[in-house]
Amino acid sequence: MQVERNLNEQWMITLVGRYGLRFYNEAFSERDTTFYTIGPRIQYAPTRRAILTLDYLYERGLADGREEPQFRDDVSYRQHFISFGTLFQLTKPLSLELIYVYRHKQFTTDIIGDPLLGNVDHLHQGTAELHYDVSPAARVTLGFQRTQRSSSASSRDFVNTNTSLGLRYVF
Repeated sequence: MQVERNLNEQWMITLVGRYGLRFYNEAFSERDTTFYTIGPRIQYAPTRRAILTLDYLYERGLADGREEPQFRDDVSYRQHFISFGTLFQLTKPLSLELIYVYRHKQFTTDIIGDPLLGNVDHLHQGTAELHYDVSPAARVTLGFQRTQRSSSASSRDFVNTNTSLGLRYVF
């Protein structure tokens, strides 16, 4: 759910809300998670060629395993998500989008022996996408994304780099 309100030609505020379920296969069904997310998005257009966006989202996830200590596998969490994005219209068909994301995820298990007990993850992600509008209905996108996660459990640390080429067509 999103509720948007244009404050004027330059400012828009959005309230974002989500509710969802994550399901795992039978062997890991204790990880099935119910979650909700809520937070604001503020968008500012200082010129006709630039849009700045700031998001903050709070998410809470409650795993089925939190009530089954024998599995020692409670993936319940609290998460804070902050992102800052810019969209620049370089020319009529060409735009550049830059996004930075920071995520702080704290696992909330209190089950003794659970490897996630006291675990906190920090994720930094940067994305750059070049959009080329072939027509009003078709867009080609070239993207680059780099993600780095550090964790209080070193086995959860990782660095990931992706490149992408995409085509969007609206009927």
